[in-house]
Amino acid sequence: MEKRKAVVHVLGLGPGPLDLITMETMGMLEAAREVLVRTSRHPCVEELAARGVRMRFLDRYYESGRSMEEVYAAMAREVAETARTTGEAHYAVPGFALVAERTVQLLLGEGDLEVRLHGAVSFLEPVLAALGVDALEGLLLLDGDRLLTAGHRILDPRVPSLVAQVDSRIKASDVKIELLEAYPSSHPVKVIRAAGTEVQEVEEVPLEELDRAERFDHLTTLYLPAVDEAEIFDFQRLLDVVARLRGPGGCPWDRKQTHQTLARHMVEEAHEAVEAIRLGDMDHLAEELGDLLLQVALHCQLGSEEGAFDIRDTLSLIIAKLLRRHPHVFGDVKLDTAEEVIARWERIKAEERGEPSVLDGVAEGLPALIYAFKLQSRAARVGFDWGKAEEVLPKLGEELAEIEEVLRRGEGDLEGELGDMLFTLVNVCRHYRVDPEVALRRSASKFSRRFREVEERLRAQGRRVEEVSLEELDALWEASKDEAAGGGGKRGAGP
Repeated sequence: MEKRKAVVHVLGLGPGPLDLITMETMGMLEAAREVLVRTSRHPCVEELAARGVRMRFLDRYYESGRSMEEVYAAMAREVAETARTTGEAHYAVPGFALVAERTVQLLLGEGDLEVRLHGAVSFLEPVLAALGVDALEGLLLLDGDRLLTAGHRILDPRVPSLVAQVDSRIKASDVKIELLEAYPSSHPVKVIRAAGTEVQEVEEVPLEELDRAERFDHLTTLYLPAVDEAEIFDFQRLLDVVARLRGPGGCPWDRKQTHQTLARHMVEEAHEAVEAIRLGDMDHLAEELGDLLLQVALHCQLGSEEGAFDIRDTLSLIIAKLLRRHPHVFGDVKLDTAEEVIARWERIKAEERGEPSVLDGVAEGLPALIYAFKLQSRAARVGFDWGKAEEVLPKLGEELAEIEEVLRRGEGDLEGELGDMLFTLVNVCRHYRVDPEVALRRSASKFSRRFREVEERLRAQGRRVEEVSLEELDALWEASKDEAAGGGGKRGAGP
């Protein structure tokens, strides 16, 4: 015969007034030999004592616990031990057992106990009544401590929000900091105190002034109405804007785009972001990354319209890939060096794709310098590489000699020999940890800037480039170099 489980009756004391306790709960409170009460800081405790309810308060754990989770665990443990010892325990909590009651969640996890939840009015009902808000129209309910632990990422300013248990001015300051990450500083906040009691108060203040007065206690809740859509600047808003641009009545240019027509824009935006990185211009980088993100949003919108994929597929695939390819972070694999991480990464990729070659997966559509760089890097990861960087340098001389030989004979594969030279230069860059694409772009930009300076000098003289001799152009070019930091080479040898 199965042993009968000990029973814990969880009794909700409602939001405050005694007359909001249900008749069933009141009868159980008065009949119980003893009621364990989470906190004595509840408006009806004195009236319950006057009615003869025998209570044992658990407030002492608030002083001894090092964290709120430790406090709640100790409370739940005492309730559970009481039930196991006597066969039955009555446990009273503010409001309703399943609204902002961590101790009840812990008790429900005790497999050897039967936890019976008895109906009650939570703090929500009087708060909603004080606000005149219908929760079914949309409402995000958060605990103040949970917000501080998880951070502003759990906020959604698109829907009205309640933040409960903001019980001190110090906590209100911390909560305000998180809220300011998602809401404008002037956003209205309603502070509801002692909802449903005779001393109920509702005060509206701008978010930035939330903690500038003593208006908080254990019965305080914050209400934030939804933010106007025009004031929201997050990823979902970007997706909404892109969908509108592509939708009926949207932008004619955006509506006619395809994956193919957008492809070149993706490359251009990536290069502009790289240029901002090279220049160290973080404001410009933030803007360029936004442009790049727009391209992602546009392609995902197109994929959604075609029924092929949408942003959720894109996000789930990259998140799953990151988790899968970093077992040393999200699993039990131990890797100590960056080289070990790269090697493991390549093995995982090969297993995922069943690739017969380590070079598979390097897109041939990449710019030539990047394509060469990636091919060399892939081969190097399996040991096909020069031992030292210095060993690559003589190859430049060999490749140059082959180019000179083709030119001397006036026959041969000049294009192939020049390609070999470039490929070797990429190898040199890789060994010395220089990105060839960035290096060439930097030199090209330098050339562009100095040539424009030459043009500007001539315009100041009322002349055009095509009207000037090569010798004079060389002189102007050298002058522009002398004014810049560094130098080196003629017009054909370098910028």
